[in-house]
This record gives sequence, C-alpha cells and structure tokens, in this order.
Amino acid sequence: MQRFSIRRLERGDALAFSDIRLEGLSRHPEAFGASYEDEILYTETQVADRIANNIIFGGFADDGALLGAIGVGRSSAAKLRHIASIWGMYVRPKARGTGLSSLLMGTAVDEAKATCRSIRLCVVSSNKAAIRLYETFGFKAWATEREALKVGDVYHDEILMRLDTDG
Repeated sequence: MQRFSIRRLERGDALAFSDIRLEGLSRHPEAFGASYEDEILYTETQVADRIANNIIFGGFADDGALLGAIGVGRSSAAKLRHIASIWGMYVRPKARGTGLSSLLMGTAVDEAKATCRSIRLCVVSSNKAAIRLYETFGFKAWATEREALKVGDVYHDEILMRLDTDG
C-alpha cells in the first residue's frame, strides 16, 4: 500500500498546486466551477497568494510529488462563519483507489469541524465515486442545482451536500 503525507500547502507549493489544479480543470471541467481558461492565466505569485489566503491541503507521495489537493473555505462574514465549504478536491488518476481521497477529505473535515457547525460542498451529479466518498463521511444531499455549470454546450447538475457537526 502506498503511503502519503498530508500537509497544508505553503506559498512555495505554488507551481505544484497550479499544475495539479490545471490538470483537474482540464481533465474534468464539469467537476469545477472554475475553468482552465481562466486559471491558466494566473501567475505564480497569484497562485501563491491564493494558497496563503486559503486553507489548502495537499497529499504527497514519498518522492514529494503532489498527488491530490483539497480546499476548505470559511466566510469572514459574522453571520456565515459557522459554515465551512470544501472545494477543489482533485486526486491524480494514478493515486485514485489508494485511500488518498479519504485522507484528504478526513483532513478537510477535521479542519472544518474545529470551528464550524456545518460543512458544505457541491459535487457534479455524474461523479458517483465522489458522492459515495462524501457520504462515507456523513454528508447528505440537501438540494440539486439544475444546470449549475455549462461546459461547452452541455449543462451539468450539481448536488449540494452538507455535514452538520457539533462545532
């Protein structure tokens, strides 16, 4: 079984994060609200700033390669601080089925649970593997947003899921 280390990304991880992010956006444009066409324009400094201003965890192989990433967002607005959002989950194909997705999700959920009462995420309705993963952590679907994303001429529905905590 392959071993991974999970850690919060730092500014110095900008190039590796940009690379994995662009790969995810390119391979699975239906799975992200962001687009490859927009994010390919980000400079290394902009990516480093994004890392510094967000909570983003990376899953690393023993050789130091970044194989997966996940973000945890929290609003600074007083009335919304109790809600965390999980975003940008992506694991490279060679690391799928290895348990890395569960490690990343567990890390993100633990981070969010520390300060939030509700954790939310969106997942494209066709991504059955991701939906199953999120359900194993206790996430439940609470709404479907029809035609949430448009990629080319194709519309994609998103399932909105939430996990209520004791936070």
